[in-house]
Amino acid sequence: MATVYADSQDGYITRFNQSSWSNARATTTGTNSSSTIQNVAFGVGAWAAAARGGGTIFSIYRSFFFFDTSGISSNVSEATLKIYGRSLTNGDLIAVKSNSDIETLGTGDFGSIVGWNTTTDGSGGGDNESNVTKYSAEISTWGTGYQDIALNSTALADMRDDDKLYICLLNTDYDLRDIEPTGSSDNRCGLYYSAYTGTSRDPYIDYTLAPTTTDNSIFFGTNF
Repeated sequence: MATVYADSQDGYITRFNQSSWSNARATTTGTNSSSTIQNVAFGVGAWAAAARGGGTIFSIYRSFFFFDTSGISSNVSEATLKIYGRSLTNGDLIAVKSNSDIETLGTGDFGSIVGWNTTTDGSGGGDNESNVTKYSAEISTWGTGYQDIALNSTALADMRDDDKLYICLLNTDYDLRDIEPTGSSDNRCGLYYSAYTGTSRDPYIDYTLAPTTTDNSIFFGTNF
């Protein structure tokens, strides 16, 4: 098994405290971003909260990572994305393919997801499940310490074929599927980034290369 760590430019982008779900989601530009933060309690999330003076505000957080896979040229048999979780742990998430723009992460990369469509109506009209390139199944539970996200065959092929693997983690139930959170809901996952001191909590991928097969069969002639 081999390991590759995320580039130090990993981080999050948010649309924070918006007056409507559409304002939070129907855009490719965030309100805040960071590629230097060590950890955050809501690195992935989509939630509603009561606004001061009445009404509701909406926020979306997405996290972005990329990995140098230029040294991988043969088939990858399995790979696991390891993200160190912290509170909060109330949401779900999925890994999808991001664009190379995230190498210099900023607010303009909020929609840097391959296939992403900003159409939003809050009732599933902007569901992006069939548009994005999924790199994992939905992760329905989150916790503290390292969390394992099994990467699928599409991600394994990109690890082999591409020099870099670009990943976005986003909330599945609300953000990906365009379902407006109702009431005061809390759907947030906390996590650590590469800026954390040392590597004990850094994001990384453990992967295994498929064995190389050699055809050493010897065929003997047969008289008929």
